[in-house]
Amino acid sequence: MPLTYHPELFDARTVEEARAIILTGEGSTTDERWKTETPFICDLIAETIALTPGSTVVDYGCGIGRVAKELIARHGCRVIGVDISAVMRAMAADYVQSDRFAAVAPDMFDGLVANGFRADAAIAIWVLQHCLAPGDDMSRINAALKPNARLFVLNNIYRAVPTREQTWSNDGIDIKATLDRNFQALRTGKPPEEVTPRDLKDIIFWSFYARKPA
Repeated sequence: MPLTYHPELFDARTVEEARAIILTGEGSTTDERWKTETPFICDLIAETIALTPGSTVVDYGCGIGRVAKELIARHGCRVIGVDISAVMRAMAADYVQSDRFAAVAPDMFDGLVANGFRADAAIAIWVLQHCLAPGDDMSRINAALKPNARLFVLNNIYRAVPTREQTWSNDGIDIKATLDRNFQALRTGKPPEEVTPRDLKDIIFWSFYARKPA
């Protein structure tokens, strides 16, 4: 049966709906995941990527700005959020509430990169599994990075593509393998049990990447 890509699934009506879309329960709860996972992610990023008030980070698939808000609070860095959902982007501005944050559509982001924008780091958290063509999104991220920049990814190994017919569909693309072909892996692991939802424990990973040498 042909499947129809359905990114409107991310167009939440309220912040609470948005939170539940961004972090589904998966054997835990949205609130518990928000509370435990957010600081874990930011601690892990700080171990490998030195962020300062002079740093600019791309938050690819920023949602309402959960991690962007925490990174700005900790490091004073600038964050450019990128999200396919106009609803999420509007909520992100209200949630982050910082002059050091802006959320843009992918097309606008492409325009910034075409005009010379380059970031010191990028993050992609629970997003690549949902993208229609993740290889294209990886190329977009790669094009936006400075030569020595780093990329942090937290993701399912497998796919959960939003479709009209099945809600979430696995098209067989291995996200971890695709990343490893497009970037140079530096560190890889799995979140500890205390921050891993029960239903995801066997299918998730985190990785830090560098741009591959030309």
